[in-house]
Amino acid sequence: MKPILFQIGEFTFPAYSFLIMVGVLAAAYLGVKAVRRLGLPVVYALDMVILAVVAGFLGARIGHVLVEAPHYYWEDPLRFFYFWQGGFVSWGGHMAGGIAWYFYLRWRRQPVWAYFDCAAFVVPAALFFGRIGCLLTGCCFGKPTGFFLHLTFSDPGSTAYHFYPNIPLHATQIYLMVNVLFIALFLWVFSIKWWRFQGQLFAMALGLYSVGRFLIEFLRGDADRGVYFDGAISSGQIAMVFYLAVSVFIYFYFKRKDRPVPHAV
Repeated sequence: MKPILFQIGEFTFPAYSFLIMVGVLAAAYLGVKAVRRLGLPVVYALDMVILAVVAGFLGARIGHVLVEAPHYYWEDPLRFFYFWQGGFVSWGGHMAGGIAWYFYLRWRRQPVWAYFDCAAFVVPAALFFGRIGCLLTGCCFGKPTGFFLHLTFSDPGSTAYHFYPNIPLHATQIYLMVNVLFIALFLWVFSIKWWRFQGQLFAMALGLYSVGRFLIEFLRGDADRGVYFDGAISSGQIAMVFYLAVSVFIYFYFKRKDRPVPHAV
């Protein structure tokens, strides 16, 4: 694909980093519109964007260190700070960002789950652009396949080319993009008539994402992300089982609480 989008003089613009930035800006724009729709203070939503970038970055790095390459970093702990060499896992960023949001909103005495519901609308946008970055970089690639819908990486700079040069692979990056687009569309339609209590949309988004991601993981071919039991299950799938359990708990817990959805005045 195209790991480097463009270059100006000595400065290069990696596709993944650039698309992550675009995703964050898109999510911030949509997030402001979502909280205004509910009559919530915008300033806290903007703070959540900053928290998501910082906590998500560190969480994704810590997840990679603990699960994918602990021995490599144990040999030289300073390698943790070699961020330019890559090494991040998305679910680690999700968890760290969510925890940071929760405690920040509690500290600010805001309706935590109303903001989380708004995040359920907009986080898919960030994930969508992030997966475009994966597609261009060639990471998170699929297993070899004869399926008519596939990707073939011919750029020696892409990660997939290093493992499967010019070999048709499952289009897992595109599958993941379709998954988050479906979630965003479903939640938008659902929220129009059936959104009844705070925490409902977030729980549904988390559950839908976990199921889709769990299934797509079976088609991925990047074993270095952490696989167990002779490749039968990945670290991402283990995280998705946890996500699903949390989503079910949140849904029924807040259904009993029955906190009404805020509405703009």
